[in-house]
Amino acid sequence: MIKSIRTMALCLSFLLAIVSVPFAAAAATPLKVVLDGQQLTFDVQPQVISGSTMIPYSMLMQKIGASLSFDAKTQQLKVKRGKTTVELTIGSNQAILDGKTVKLDAKAVVKNGRTLVPLRFLGESFGLWVNWNAGTKTVSLETKRTITHAKGTTTLTSVPKRVVILFNGMVDVSLTLGVKPVGAVESWVQTPWYHYLRADMGGVKNLGSELQPNIEAIVALKPDLIIGAKTRHEKIYGQLSEIAPTLFAEQLFEWKVNMDMAAKAFNTEDKAAAFIGDWNKRVADFKSKIGNRANTEVSIVRFQEDSSARFYVTGFAGTILQELGLKRPKAQQVEGKVVVNLASQEQIPLMDGDIIFDITSSHGDGEEFKSQEEWQKNPLWSNLKGVKNGKYYQVNDITWNMSGGATAAKMMLDDLYFYFDL
Repeated sequence: MIKSIRTMALCLSFLLAIVSVPFAAAAATPLKVVLDGQQLTFDVQPQVISGSTMIPYSMLMQKIGASLSFDAKTQQLKVKRGKTTVELTIGSNQAILDGKTVKLDAKAVVKNGRTLVPLRFLGESFGLWVNWNAGTKTVSLETKRTITHAKGTTTLTSVPKRVVILFNGMVDVSLTLGVKPVGAVESWVQTPWYHYLRADMGGVKNLGSELQPNIEAIVALKPDLIIGAKTRHEKIYGQLSEIAPTLFAEQLFEWKVNMDMAAKAFNTEDKAAAFIGDWNKRVADFKSKIGNRANTEVSIVRFQEDSSARFYVTGFAGTILQELGLKRPKAQQVEGKVVVNLASQEQIPLMDGDIIFDITSSHGDGEEFKSQEEWQKNPLWSNLKGVKNGKYYQVNDITWNMSGGATAAKMMLDDLYFYFDL
């Protein structure tokens, strides 16, 4: 019996040894570094140290046309490419980038006679696009990137550092991605910047109206990227392109598409992915909690300064309601329309819904609110389901409509959690 148990134990140990081999091999899979589609080879393999990917710096720097020098006495490395200079000291977690001291996630070290430096820091310092694929353990570097947009394609030769933004939604998106523009068009209200963005807009040049940005001010900023919108700036695309590489959004309110375009240009795809990942989780949570109330018909209305009114078919808020699976009144399902204007108060029944969200706000003298008051005096207004059932809500037009950015979308979703009591 004892002999039999020992035999079984020996076999089990042998089996475990065999099974563990693939995992050990997988753990030893070397890191790959790809530059502009070509895998690089090193005499000392890249490796992860203190959570940072470290590589022998000399070969990569030569590949991207940088000059190198090393002071053996001070143990200082100096790398220069174009107008950018980086200085690192072996064993130090600080570096000097164009004369300014910055903190490193990992120290430069010597391994097998080669100096290893943090790849992401070095790459981003010289304007390279740096991306990490955990599945294949591959770092991809690009010295240029071609971005597809509403006017075709534009090739960037360096990650932009001086960005000009010409529509409100992209101002929000840029800040969400951690990129502060050097210049931007002003907000529609709460000028110069919406209150929810203002804390992050210090020092940004006001370029005037989204409808007519100040071209001379844009030139003076010497941007390396301009982002506009086809529906706003198509007539001046050629003019803008002569100033700097220019990208155009197809639609103002398609915040996810616009974020994807900006993230590719800014080298912030990881931040965009994290934001979208969190967004998708919250959308799924909203749908699971609302249950059969998803059949609730939601109406979005607005009163105009010219004594007219409108309801929204799609647009920024409309697309979010659609993603959440919320229904719209049949009368408001008008194909090919973003908004439907109502000239007569006799059309008030078209504004009805189980819930009515009113995004009326003022651009100036408050004429919109006078119009709102006039329409709501009409008995037809009091007969709307949403009004009779106490489900008429006035909400923030900035985050529900005017801004059109990623953080605004998140704030609108917060509001919907509140109004649906989830």
